Amino acid sequence: MPTRYDKEFKQNIINLYKQANQPPNWPENMALAIQPFISGSRAKPKLNLSGKSPDEIKAMEKRLASLSEENEILKKALGFLAQK
Repeated sequence: MPTRYDKEFKQNIINLYKQANQPPNWPENMALAIQPFISGSRAKPKLNLSGKSPDEIKAMEKRLASLSEENEILKKALGFLAQK
C-alpha cells in the first residue's frame, strides 16, 4: 500500500522545490518520489539549464524566427529559378 503523506509534509516538499528552482537531489536521500508532489503544484518554475538570461533567449528566438523566414524565402526563390 502506498505511503500517505499529510498536507503539511506535501506543502513543505513543494516549497523546497520552488526555493531550489531546479530538480532537487534530496529525494534520493529521503527515499520517496518527488513527482506526485510537484505535479500537484500549479506554478512550476521554468528551469534555465542553458545558462542564458531570459533576454538572451528571447533575442535568440527572434533571430531564429528571422532566419527561418529568410530560409523559406530562399527556398521559394530557388524553386522559381529552377523552373527557368
